[in-house]
Amino acid sequence: MKLGTRASKLALWQAHHVADRLRHAGHAVEVVTFSTKGDRILDTPLSEIGDKGLFTQELDRALLDGSISLAVHSLKDLPTTLPPGLGLAAVTEREEPWDAFVAHPDFSGALADLPEGAVLATSSLRRQAQLKAWRPDLRIVSVRGNVPTRIAKLDASDWHGAILAAAGLIRLDLDARIRERIDPAIMLPAVSQGALGIVCAESDTQTSDVLRAVLADADTTSAVTAERALLRRLEGGCQVPVAAWARIDDGVLHLDGAVASLDGSRHVRAVSSGSPAEAEMLGVALAETLLDRGAGDILRAIRAAAAPDVRLT
Repeated sequence: MKLGTRASKLALWQAHHVADRLRHAGHAVEVVTFSTKGDRILDTPLSEIGDKGLFTQELDRALLDGSISLAVHSLKDLPTTLPPGLGLAAVTEREEPWDAFVAHPDFSGALADLPEGAVLATSSLRRQAQLKAWRPDLRIVSVRGNVPTRIAKLDASDWHGAILAAAGLIRLDLDARIRERIDPAIMLPAVSQGALGIVCAESDTQTSDVLRAVLADADTTSAVTAERALLRRLEGGCQVPVAAWARIDDGVLHLDGAVASLDGSRHVRAVSSGSPAEAEMLGVALAETLLDRGAGDILRAIRAAAAPDVRLT
């Protein structure tokens, strides 16, 4: 099997983790690296690039033309609707879904100790919106690049800290830099954060059967199915601050969802529970609840503000 991946340090860790599991099950695997649009454009926040599949399009094309057999993605980077001919063959067991506060070496406190007007770095609209809803005084600056690059930028800055996914820090053995895992009461994670999505061509049933048998985790699959259904109904992505967290407890699937305005002044949140077998319906239903509570108005305002200024001449 030819396994496609981005070339960042974290993406390579994920790819080799999957490759090793497949090899352990008796399959020969070759890792092939790609540079994606999202990797090449580093001077612009993701929300301003305005393109779906920023980290997946090059791998999608390789899957469709048969250059590779499967592609490994951080599932939160994967659009909720895949290109025709491709399918999500397996979702791996989830690492920690939380966001993490990574403090500047000169700042000794936790999140609650941040001074008035403290500066935090993140390129995520979801993180920005929830941080501002929690602490309107915080100043948010944009930071792009892979995980080690963002940490290096933090250490060389005058910021108080940065917000990164705990899963990436753990996978790169950088969890010692986690000052605090952010309480979900303050910040819900990105849809599918911590899970890996394995994609292959729908016509390649032999490969998809192998991937499902070797890699798929049932509980994580149900959880992210609910989260991704919520995001799909809200028509979300990098351009909108949608957050969700699903988990199974005693056989019941619990789902939290949130949408916030970028300045934090409006924050809509809701919860729901149901059967893991009805994960898709649960996600759609919770999205409808959020819309009924005003999420649609928030999202429309954000999209209108991000739309290009078109003038007739």
